[in-house]
Amino acid sequence: MEKDYYKILGVPRTASPAEIKKAYRKLAKGCHPDTHPGDPQAEERFKEISQAYDILGDEKKRKQYDQMKSAFSQGFRPGGFDFSSAGINLEDLFGAGGGRGRKVHYEDLGGMGGLGDIFSQFMDQGSHFRRARSAPRRGRDISSAVSIGFDQAIKGGKVRLTVQRSETCPECSGTGAAPGSSPETCPQCGGSGTVTMSQGGFGISRPCPRCYGKGMIIARPCPRCRGRGSAPATKKVAVKIPAGISSGAKIRLPGQGEPGPGGGPPGDLILLVTVGKNPHFTRKGADLHTRVTVDMATAALGGKARVPTLAGEATLKIPPGTQPGTVLRLRRQGAPRPGGTGKGDLLVTVDVTIPRKLTARQKELLRQLEGKGEGR
Repeated sequence: MEKDYYKILGVPRTASPAEIKKAYRKLAKGCHPDTHPGDPQAEERFKEISQAYDILGDEKKRKQYDQMKSAFSQGFRPGGFDFSSAGINLEDLFGAGGGRGRKVHYEDLGGMGGLGDIFSQFMDQGSHFRRARSAPRRGRDISSAVSIGFDQAIKGGKVRLTVQRSETCPECSGTGAAPGSSPETCPQCGGSGTVTMSQGGFGISRPCPRCYGKGMIIARPCPRCRGRGSAPATKKVAVKIPAGISSGAKIRLPGQGEPGPGGGPPGDLILLVTVGKNPHFTRKGADLHTRVTVDMATAALGGKARVPTLAGEATLKIPPGTQPGTVLRLRRQGAPRPGGTGKGDLLVTVDVTIPRKLTARQKELLRQLEGKGEGR
């Protein structure tokens, strides 16, 4: 049975993007390879979660995935199906031009990222087939999470993390055949990797069922990779963190994803950044927020207060008549803006302490300030 990415992340099909992201972060943190070194089950689970988020975390991919599930739940199989009866928009699913009389090839799914593999699972009704034609294709992007401290997010720097991905099998150099043997041309598809099945005005050019779309047959599979041509590998990756990065930002590392089948270029590694908290500051964009407490006299008469900044303590001028909750601004004392375009500001919320007990003299002076001293 095909994978249900909603079940993998533990969210309903109606989940919002924020709920999907929250579920991914929680699950990824619990089985990340860095926290479970040498645990193959945790690595496989992390890979599965990342693949699910790669699809459901992207609005366009999620829409295409939902349409596929809808189509196949209503009976679509090779040989013909009227998508319109299922409410499926072929232009959304396959791109502009989809419709009756059009032959849909698996190549049409190349721009859909991991959805091509999903479609293959549906078409083969639960088999272990994976798209693997002999023509060079770009490798799949992979996603991972990286957590950094507040100070590192402000200053930038480098971090090293462990990612799980597939790499070319060193035993067979990616051919999938045992050493001393070679793959042979598939006699059913003649090496094309596809066969066409059609009915009425709609046809599907699908992977050859004998060679599973490779165009080649391996009589003696490589004992190390079992004919896949690739094997799971754990790799350390150095990541440059730009100064001023914030939680939820993504860092793309070109060429660090899955290797490209058939000698194609590798995909990218996409990192979702989570920034830790700071005891003194909260952050909104490039602006930082903090609080300072002053006594009632300072708030009324004006004065100075010491406040924390990224560079250490600084002096803040308190204007006379400052009210509780007033926000004062220290310009260019915030976080760096992306791209090195300056800094944000530090916004300081002023809290005013009210004494709980007053002497008779203090009470008299306060009444005089309010203009109520006469006649009492």
